[in-house]
Amino acid sequence: MKLKTLYILVVLLFIANSNYGQDTSLSPYAFFGIGDPSFKGNVENIGMGGVNVYGDSIHYNINHAASLSALKFVNFNLGMSNNFVQMTDPTQQKWVSTHNVSYFSLAIPVGKKFGFGFGLLPVSSAGYKIFNKTNDGNYTFDAKGGLNRFFFAGAYSVNKDVHVGLAYNYHFGFLTHNNYWVPNNTITYTRDENSVAMKGATFKFSADYKYHLSKRNYLKFMFDYRLESKLKSDFVGSTRLVTTVNGRETTVETLNKESQTADITLPSELDFGMGIGKKNNWFFGAEYSYIGMKNFSNPFYDPSYVQYKDAFHLKFGGMFIPEYNSITNYWKRITYRAGFNYKQSGMNIYGEDINDFGITFGFGLPLPRKLSNLNIGLELGQRGKATTNLVKEKYVNLHISLSLNDRWFIKRKIN
Repeated sequence: MKLKTLYILVVLLFIANSNYGQDTSLSPYAFFGIGDPSFKGNVENIGMGGVNVYGDSIHYNINHAASLSALKFVNFNLGMSNNFVQMTDPTQQKWVSTHNVSYFSLAIPVGKKFGFGFGLLPVSSAGYKIFNKTNDGNYTFDAKGGLNRFFFAGAYSVNKDVHVGLAYNYHFGFLTHNNYWVPNNTITYTRDENSVAMKGATFKFSADYKYHLSKRNYLKFMFDYRLESKLKSDFVGSTRLVTTVNGRETTVETLNKESQTADITLPSELDFGMGIGKKNNWFFGAEYSYIGMKNFSNPFYDPSYVQYKDAFHLKFGGMFIPEYNSITNYWKRITYRAGFNYKQSGMNIYGEDINDFGITFGFGLPLPRKLSNLNIGLELGQRGKATTNLVKEKYVNLHISLSLNDRWFIKRKIN
């Protein structure tokens, strides 16, 4: 079984590269909350504007556990992202980029009614470094780390059109913020460092329903609800007097150190989607997400110029396959995807709401291996505003995933 071997190798590679604390966001907005959101969904769904209502029998949607019970094959999925961002403020403009593994999952159907899956992905991240050069010296502010999620999900088919699922998510990770002022013509300065380690679990319920309009045409409805949860968090803050010799930093004296434990509140989230489609041909859907951000709290990083309010996310998109079973024309078997989305993040910084708008495109390229495919998703968008205290980000995100399918637990027959 080649798929089992591949899965084990990828897991080992993933752990060796330490997704724990992976610095995947260079955005200064990663300072707020618990870092910059990293996971936007499977590449297949990203290409359709991020809508999760669409599903089939060969892909497991990590955001929608109920999709597991519709699987007919074992599905292994590995996603990678390449992010390019142009940051603009009133005085300057700069391009930055990051590249990272964005998720992996393994999903297994059990009989005709059950399915389960598990995997690992980054929830949020921070990896920026900001310099402020003055006539008297340099001020530096940086951050690293992020929150990760291990998930285990299961689903059950009530009947051929109704599916329900439940996902258990275990969050873990850390965030470290540093700031220091280095006066001109000196090698000794003060460094402030704050680090918080987080861990905790949450549950997400899901369901979907398909209503048949005709033999191949149908309506699809989807529902997801994530419970509000608490992350147990250990905070350590210190102020050190340091010196730099030959480019190496050495602590001269620890001036202050404190530690405390508190809970960070992860808000609840409600998703509802619906769509219309024709089996193995086309689909168009829309989705609305409501996030209770007004209940978010992070007692360790709570600046007075930031307010949180309930957030929402609108998504629209679809897919088209010219002729899924074409033998002579490869291009007709490609899945073409497109969509757009708008997000009100729930963060208000210096009186400005931080909003995000993007358009997406995608392709599902069939591989020689039966039912497996290479998926490509492209996002073009903009977030924030270029003001005295904020930056405007224009981004181009390229997502790639490998989705492999196979049959397990089938007895060989000899005629």
